[in-house]
Amino acid sequence: MMRRLIAFLVSAGLLLLLYRLIDFSSLIVAMRMADPTLLAVGISLVIPLTLATAWRFSILTGLKRIGILRSTELILAASSLNLFLPSKMGDLAKAVVLVDRDGMDAKLALSICLFEKALDLASLVLLGGIALLYVASDSPLLWVLAAMTTLLSIALILMMLPIGVGPKVASVAAKLANGRVTAFLQGFAETWQSVVEWFWSDRKRAVAVLVLSIGIWAGHLMQFWLFARALGAIIPILDNMAFATLGILAGLLPFTFAGIGSRDMALVHFYGAYLTPGQGAFLGVLATLRYIIPALAGLPFVDQFTRKFRVSRNAATNRRLS
Repeated sequence: MMRRLIAFLVSAGLLLLLYRLIDFSSLIVAMRMADPTLLAVGISLVIPLTLATAWRFSILTGLKRIGILRSTELILAASSLNLFLPSKMGDLAKAVVLVDRDGMDAKLALSICLFEKALDLASLVLLGGIALLYVASDSPLLWVLAAMTTLLSIALILMMLPIGVGPKVASVAAKLANGRVTAFLQGFAETWQSVVEWFWSDRKRAVAVLVLSIGIWAGHLMQFWLFARALGAIIPILDNMAFATLGILAGLLPFTFAGIGSRDMALVHFYGAYLTPGQGAFLGVLATLRYIIPALAGLPFVDQFTRKFRVSRNAATNRRLS
C-alpha cells in the first residue's frame, strides 16, 4: 500500500511539474482545438484492440482454451488491476484465474501469461526499434534508445524461440538465488520451455499469433498517430511509431501510478517537433485514456475475480491447518 501511495505521489508530482512548465491553459486550448472525429475514431480503436488481445489469449491457452467471452473478461479485469499494480503486473493475475477456475497447473498458467506479455513487449519494441533506427538521424539519444530497444527485442525473441535460452537464463539466476527460489526457477524454466515448444509445435498457429501480436501493436501505435493528427500534427508514420513506443515504454517504469507522469513527460518531449507542449500534454491524457476505458469496463469482473481468489486462498489455508 505504501509503495502504491508513493507511486501515486510521484505521478502527481510529475504532472504538476509538467503542467507548470507548459502552462496549464495551453492544455485547455489543445483540448478545444482537437478534431472530435479523429479523436472518436482513435478512442474507438480500444474495442477491436481489446477483442483481438482476448482472442490471442484464448489461443494461447491451448488445450485449456477458454472462450472469447471469458478471455475478454480476464483481459478487462487485468486492465483494471494494471491501474494499481506496477509495470502492468495485473496481466499476470490472469494466471490465478486459470488455476482457480480452469484447474491449470500454476507454473503453466504463469508461463502462458508471461509468454503473452513477452509477445506484447517483443512486438512493441520490434516495431519501435525499426522506426527508431530510421528516424534517429543525428540524435545521440535516439540512437542509444534505438540500440536499447533492438537489444531488448533480440533478447525477447531468443527467449521465445524453442532453443532453450529460457532454461539457461533460469539456471544462471537459480545459482544466484537461495533454496525455495532456486526450486521455483528450475520448475518454472521447465514449464516455460514446454510452453515455448508447444507454441512452436504448430508453425501455422505460431505464425498466426505472431502476426496477430504485431498487428495489435501496430494498431496501438496507429492510435497515437490518430490522436496526434486530431491535435493538428503532420507527423510521418515511422516518427509516430518511434515516439509512441518510447512513450509507452516510459509508462512501464514501476515508480509511477499506471505510468501517469512519466509517459506524459516522454510524449511531450519526443513529439516536441510536431506538437506544442500543450498539445503534447493532451496527447498524454489521451494515452492514459487508452488504459482507463478498458479498466473501467473491467471493474465488475475484478470484483468476481477477487471473491474467487479469497475463497481459493481461504480453502488452501484451511487445508494446511487441517
